[in-house]
Amino acid sequence: MMNKYRQAIFEEFEAMMGGHFIPYHIAAFMMAILTTLIFSLIMTHATVFEGKIAVIDLDATNYSTSLVESLNTSSYVEITEVYHTPLPVDKLLEHDRNIGVLYIPKGLEKAISRSELTFNIGYLADYSNLAQNGQALSNLQKIINEIAAQSSGTKIAISQGLAEDGAKAMLMPMHLVDRDLYNPTMSSTINICSAFIYFFSSILLGLTCLMLVGRLKVTNRWQNVLENDVTVLIARLIPYALIYTTAITLVTSAIVVFGQLRFSGNYFFHLPSIFMTAMAIGMMALIFSWTTNQPGEGGSRMILLVPPGFIMGGALMASGTLPDWVNTVKYCFPLTWEFEIWRDFAYRGIGLSSMIGTYGKFLMYLTVLGGILYILHYRAVQKNALISQSTKLIEKDMNSAS
Repeated sequence: MMNKYRQAIFEEFEAMMGGHFIPYHIAAFMMAILTTLIFSLIMTHATVFEGKIAVIDLDATNYSTSLVESLNTSSYVEITEVYHTPLPVDKLLEHDRNIGVLYIPKGLEKAISRSELTFNIGYLADYSNLAQNGQALSNLQKIINEIAAQSSGTKIAISQGLAEDGAKAMLMPMHLVDRDLYNPTMSSTINICSAFIYFFSSILLGLTCLMLVGRLKVTNRWQNVLENDVTVLIARLIPYALIYTTAITLVTSAIVVFGQLRFSGNYFFHLPSIFMTAMAIGMMALIFSWTTNQPGEGGSRMILLVPPGFIMGGALMASGTLPDWVNTVKYCFPLTWEFEIWRDFAYRGIGLSSMIGTYGKFLMYLTVLGGILYILHYRAVQKNALISQSTKLIEKDMNSAS
């Protein structure tokens, strides 16, 4: 049996390097390296720090001008243009010119000086992209609240004979101080870049494995597959899983060494999950492409293999936005498991003892995939035996007739 495993593995290495199948050993490394370089260079942060904002200032007083200048000097907001007459907001937001418009109605300075009513300043946010205004709006609120508190604190201090700090304490008796864990600088390398490394590497692996069944049938090796145990077929995935694991580890170690990625846990404990993910993708690809007869037929089924796990796995979309049933179904896809394990090891630094349960569930998932492959293999063997038996009977009848 060991000779059959060894033969199956070497056959896949020969197919890769023979020039008649996808050269996965080259393509996997190129995909991982290019993905890392491109996304590390073009994406500095995962959020908008210098949000471009236009201002319609109908008050046009010293106080409103001072407010706009204070906003512009902060490190989170960039005031691109200021108008003192009403304008259509769409014109200021078209072509991604700005991400929002700050609207200052007339009477701001008068309302602040009298302190009779709370004065509302409007912010018209462009939410055509849900991510681009979240941080900008939060920063605007903090800055405006601080400026307003300073102005009111000075008035109260003068009227009540208090120290300015005491007046501010009356206005803001409590203040929330937040701390961003795991990704304080909102680096895109930590989440977006790492997510796409796995995504594109998995796409390439999935396409290669989806063509495997068709290639075996075209090259007349399928009969040999049916004659052997299903584990021999699964063993053919090992070369691809090893290359997948090596390529991702290579680029991950590079961006960790150069300070672009924070990896808090032990990478050696994380390493088995990459190999298991590759095997899961390969096994699911064999299941999806079992009925194909040509290598090209399998490629069309990629949409069912990798993208669902990437979308629902929490790499770029918060799992809290998904319904409960989706958060259960998503574990049918390999990348969901990998992204969950990645976040625990890389970001949170969780130890192996706390991950044994997750690894156990992942192994059960692989076992289920193996069971499905066993059923498909068994049915194909039985069908093949029936066809062979029928053929022999027909030949026997023909010989008898002659």
